[in-house]
Amino acid sequence: MNTEILVSIIIPIYQAEGTLRECVLSCVTQKGIEIGDYEIILVDDGSKDDSAKIADELAEEYGQDKIKVKHIKNRGVSGARNIGLEMATGKYVYFVDADDTISEYCIANMLKYVDENTVLADGCKNLDSPYVLSGYQYIENYTLESNTHVWGKLFLRERLSEAHIHFKDGLTIGEDLLFLLDVALSEGKKKGVKVVPVEADDYRYTDNENGAMKTAFKESFLDQLTCWEIAEDKLKEVHEYISVYSFVKVAVSQILTALLVIGKVSVIPENERDNDLAREAVNAAGDRIRYALKTRGAFAALSFGHKIKVILFKISPKFYLSLYAKYKDR
Repeated sequence: MNTEILVSIIIPIYQAEGTLRECVLSCVTQKGIEIGDYEIILVDDGSKDDSAKIADELAEEYGQDKIKVKHIKNRGVSGARNIGLEMATGKYVYFVDADDTISEYCIANMLKYVDENTVLADGCKNLDSPYVLSGYQYIENYTLESNTHVWGKLFLRERLSEAHIHFKDGLTIGEDLLFLLDVALSEGKKKGVKVVPVEADDYRYTDNENGAMKTAFKESFLDQLTCWEIAEDKLKEVHEYISVYSFVKVAVSQILTALLVIGKVSVIPENERDNDLAREAVNAAGDRIRYALKTRGAFAALSFGHKIKVILFKISPKFYLSLYAKYKDR
C-alpha cells in the first residue's frame, strides 16, 4: 500500500475567523484523490481573533493526522508559510490563502498532469491541453506577465528543500514574486514547469479589500520597491538566458509600483502624515523611477496615462502629489 502523502496544503492564517472554516472545509473534502494522499497544515500567525480556536476545532473534528495546526508569534505571511514548509511531508506543496476556497476536484485536476520531471505545475484557465516550459521560459511568459502569486500551483517539495527555497522573511508585499523566481531559476534551462488546464472555479480567489496593496500607505509598502529590485538582481545573474524585453518588463513594473507608492502617500491627510516617512517613500519611489527609465524601451512600454504621470512627477514631485491628491479627492 502506498502511504506516501502526495500533497501538503499549506494555509497561513491571520485574523481569518470569518472565512477560515469554509476555506479548510473546501480543502478537507477533496475528491478524486485518496484521503491519505494529502494533509492540511494550518499555521496561525499570532491571530488575535478566534482563528486559533477555529483551527484547533477543525483539527479535533477531522483528526490531527489530517489537519496539523501550528500556533506561532506573528511573523507575517512569509514566516507562516515557511513554518508550513518545514512541517510539510507531501511530495508536492500547494498554498491556499485563508480567505479563499478551492473546488472539490482542484487538487486531483492538477495531479493528473504532473510527472517525475515536474517541479512546478501552474493551473491555467481557458487552456485545452498542458504544455511544458523551461524555468526561464516560465519567468518570461508568466511570472513577468503579472502571474506573481503562489496559490493555484503545485511545487515539488524536494526541489524547494534541495535548493533552499523559502519565502523572504520580513517582506509583506512581493514575497510571492521572489519565491516563484527562485523556483523557476532553480529549474533554469530544464523543462520541469508545466502549465496545466484547470476549471474556472478550481481556485476561488477572494479580492480582499483589506489586502496589502489596497490599504492606506504604511512603511511596509516600500517592500514592493525592494522586491522588484531584488528580482532584477536575480535576473541579471542569468541575463544571457533572459530576453532583453524581460528587463523592460521589470523596469515597467518598478515604475508602476513606484507610482502606486507615491499615489498612496499623496492621499494621506496632512494632519495624519508622518512627513519623514512620506519624504522617504517619495524619494525612494522617485529614485526607482529614474533608475528604471534608464532601461532602454521602458518609457515607450508604458501606457499613455502612465507616461503623463512620469513626466509630471519628473517636472515637480510636489506638484504631482498635490495634483494626484486633488484628483482622488473628487
